[in-house]
Amino acid sequence: MLTVKYSHAQYQNFVHDALTKFYINSGQQITLFTNFPYVSKLWNADLTGIVPIIRIYYSTSPQGAPPKDAAAMFRSLLLMTFKGVTSILDWVDTLRSDPFFAIVSGFLPACLGSSGTHGLDADPIPGVGTFYDFMDRLIRQDRRLSRSKLRRRRRKPKSKQKKHQKMDSPPITLTERLFNRVIRFSDSKLPDSIESSLNNILRELFVLPSLKMGLLGDPMKFNIAGDGTCMPTHASHYGKKVCKCDLKPGEQCNCKREFSDPTATWGWDSYNEVYFYGHTFHSFTASDSFYSLPIHIKCVTGERHDSVTGIFALKELVELYPELKFRYSLFDSGYDNTSFYRLNQFYNINPIIALNTRSSKPESNDVLIKFNEDGIPHGKKCNHKLRNWGLIKKSYRRKWLFPVQCDSCHKCDVCSNKTFYTPTADNPRFFGPVLRNTRQWKRLYKRRTTTERFNDRMKYDFKVKNAVVYSRERRVVRAFLAAFCCYIDAWSNEKSLEITDIFPGIKKLVA
Repeated sequence: MLTVKYSHAQYQNFVHDALTKFYINSGQQITLFTNFPYVSKLWNADLTGIVPIIRIYYSTSPQGAPPKDAAAMFRSLLLMTFKGVTSILDWVDTLRSDPFFAIVSGFLPACLGSSGTHGLDADPIPGVGTFYDFMDRLIRQDRRLSRSKLRRRRRKPKSKQKKHQKMDSPPITLTERLFNRVIRFSDSKLPDSIESSLNNILRELFVLPSLKMGLLGDPMKFNIAGDGTCMPTHASHYGKKVCKCDLKPGEQCNCKREFSDPTATWGWDSYNEVYFYGHTFHSFTASDSFYSLPIHIKCVTGERHDSVTGIFALKELVELYPELKFRYSLFDSGYDNTSFYRLNQFYNINPIIALNTRSSKPESNDVLIKFNEDGIPHGKKCNHKLRNWGLIKKSYRRKWLFPVQCDSCHKCDVCSNKTFYTPTADNPRFFGPVLRNTRQWKRLYKRRTTTERFNDRMKYDFKVKNAVVYSRERRVVRAFLAAFCCYIDAWSNEKSLEITDIFPGIKKLVA
């Protein structure tokens, strides 16, 4: 049964005594000075709260070997992320060869051996398999969440998008159906995913304590920003042939193949203008936070559009934080569709979303249109009055047709089969609580970059993108470890520690 083996105060005493024994008393203070930032980050980070969260994933039987200290395992993975190590095997070698990182993690150094603890109370360094088993428990990996690795091969798309152009938006009917489904089952909770337990850890151990510290903003007027980022996988998109088809050279069969990452798909990276094979990580951040801290992360396939992911991610976010009252939500033009605006209104959130240049602007014939005093469109050159062709309630627009006289008129290049649309007064895309391009709208929209800053830190500072990982589950754990490290960084910056605060006896050396 999993229990809290060592309290945080016991961990601090262990680190103080062990580092004093190994580095101060032996005259190796230079190592302590060089690596002290790792100590200062984890010194005040109490991680024992992870035990009651993941206890249900451990056996309650008293038989067998007792589990390792979960707080030390968790702390060691965070230390690995801070140090930029991308391999569990390399990290275990580092723990065994360098006593400093073993001590800061909360483990006994390997040089002490298995006999005698020399007055130091902690677990020995675990093996590679123990770390992987702990990571599986963080994502609650079981048979219900694991998918078959057999599927048919998906080929890379040949046609590329235009320069600086994002992925094509999904059909309006798709987002409308998803919105109606969310509203219909608003009282029901979405089924658990592999990120559910990690988002719960993020909430209990990091978000709620940071709210009390005032690092995320006002909980009664909470502003969020959301965006997705591409995350390629190292798994092969060819798969492994498992069928027994007798093929001649050059022939290919359409049988299912075995993939090490069966959920990965082809997606479009608009920044690098290339197709990537992998997943998309969608994250919500506290836009009022100075440190760009995330509060929710969701992993989806690479081909899924942000506007589709945002519908379910927003529902999960609202259900995860009932104590927060969301005020403004900030998104880029990928979320610019009517259904997403309506979903924000359903949750009493004011959306600040940039217009999509491919779907939001009127058609090219708007240069030929002028409005009279009553707001009725006329031809700018021919002065023909357009015909009111009715109201489209779903898209909050009114449809106008050019008159028949335009077919025989040569003053402008229009005909009677062309249409013109005007938004209605209740259109949430054009007439929101904060008018677009006003000073307030621009001030709020600038904070949308908090999500981009977190995505960059996750992928490059903590090297989640560089980690050689072949499964979605392992990548998700590493992404959340990077999110946890962002909070620990913020805590250490708010309450900075000097080396003399932990080791007062070293003042003589500092002087």
